[in-house]
Amino acid sequence: MKKLVIFDLDGTLVDSIYDLADCVNSALRAYNLPENTLAEYYSFVGNGIENLIRTSMKSQGNNDELYRKVRTFFDEEYRLHCNDKTCAYKGVAQMLSALQAKGIKTAVLTNKAHNFVEGILDKCFPEHSFSLAWGQQEGIDRKPSPQGLLKMISELGCDISECVYVGDSEVDVRTAENAGVELICVLWGFRSKEQLICAGAECMVETAEELLQKIITK
Repeated sequence: MKKLVIFDLDGTLVDSIYDLADCVNSALRAYNLPENTLAEYYSFVGNGIENLIRTSMKSQGNNDELYRKVRTFFDEEYRLHCNDKTCAYKGVAQMLSALQAKGIKTAVLTNKAHNFVEGILDKCFPEHSFSLAWGQQEGIDRKPSPQGLLKMISELGCDISECVYVGDSEVDVRTAENAGVELICVLWGFRSKEQLICAGAECMVETAEELLQKIITK
């Protein structure tokens, strides 16, 4: 049985696509840029806020001055509304409780800006305590760099072989590969099974209950 499970956040523990889409579209609208559909945002997320916004800006994505304005508007909008519709996926809170009861540590590593992470976790999992929860911040390279994952494993006193990483995207597949950490991909997130298979994912689960069983039998 593993001693540590490190989770991605968006698309893995929480469904945040509605708040992300609403806030980016508000920022685009403020600068007379075309808005995007919810379906488009599923493919835009996963590589951090800068990539999300530049991709959402489409033909204007390389306009640095305009990007900074849109980003500033988004940051304030998301600060106010990041928890309006964001919620835990079905069964995830119970799965986390079961891991805790078995003495397995849990942590979060996400490309979401660090200052948003704590508030979302507090709302979605008020009864669960994560050992560490890191978002994108200075001094930690953005996934798929293995730096954050390896640093987190080390700080929590575990060996790579004692850890499993859980995510929902191609970025998570590459992160686990780069770190040499076992990976489980969830199929309820922002990518399809076909996309994950193409990215190289081998172990995939459809429910939180199935995820729990995979973890405790590893």
